[in-house]
Amino acid sequence: MKTILISEGDPTSINYELLESTFPLLQSLGKEHRIYLIRGSHNQTLPSLPNLTAPIDAPGFYSITWKGGGKSKSFVLGKPSRASGKMAYDSLLSAIDLQKETGADLITLPLSKEWVVKAGINGFRGHTETLADAYKRPTFMMMSGEKLNVIPLTTHVPLKDVVRELTKFNWKELGRAITQSPYLHHPKIGYLGLNPHAGEGGKIGKEETTLLKQGVSILRKAKLSLEGPLSADSAFLPDAKPYDLYLAGYHDQGLIPFKLLEGKKGVNITLGLDFTRVSPDHGTAFGIAGKGCADPTGLISCLERLVERKTKPI
Repeated sequence: MKTILISEGDPTSINYELLESTFPLLQSLGKEHRIYLIRGSHNQTLPSLPNLTAPIDAPGFYSITWKGGGKSKSFVLGKPSRASGKMAYDSLLSAIDLQKETGADLITLPLSKEWVVKAGINGFRGHTETLADAYKRPTFMMMSGEKLNVIPLTTHVPLKDVVRELTKFNWKELGRAITQSPYLHHPKIGYLGLNPHAGEGGKIGKEETTLLKQGVSILRKAKLSLEGPLSADSAFLPDAKPYDLYLAGYHDQGLIPFKLLEGKKGVNITLGLDFTRVSPDHGTAFGIAGKGCADPTGLISCLERLVERKTKPI
């Protein structure tokens, strides 16, 4: 029996609509697993969802309201605020605390980095980075879909800081994370050049022959199979050589083609942890919150990954 925690993310987003849409699936999975929605005290609820004060041994789908949130808040869908940003962040921290107690896997529903920062959480960069801080180890974002797996070597940093971040990148830990991931099995890896046309032999930048070459050497020593540097503008074309895993130099270099090709079925998987954390490959969608048109495909994909991971490696 697996234990799965779900952090609620921003309560003014589409998240509760996604949970409502997947309620029958969550109840069905709850016949064999323990599933807990970690939520703050507010007016967004799921009808017929039992609320507990702590995890129990019995399977089922429940909610747990974390303590210390003060008075119950009243939120309006599609109207984020400092209060909803703080609630989303506190839900994440509470889910992390429970994960450490239970050893559960974790689904993080979308939150807004902007509103978390506005709530006073200075330096917040995202789920992946917060998990790295909480567990005191490097973590790596892998976007995983039906056909593509992409790891951006730098995540939520300004483009001007990418090269500096790559100089500090922990290639050895990336190799360990790839090797130990239950979602990757001896992957054939293609790595993208950082510069246009993979640097044109040094004519358009030298990062391919310095930073990337050094990093790839470390990964090869870990017995991983890599080819590249690939020209990023053609690596994902239909007639290009396919790879099990792509390493992108920065966030948009890898995530733009991934989202175009994988659509709503993409899942964000955090590598480097002793448990599995997944998240839908979309944001808070405040603009459509409350309109009844939110697509639960991403959350369904997350649930499928967690319950099938031991029998269906990528």
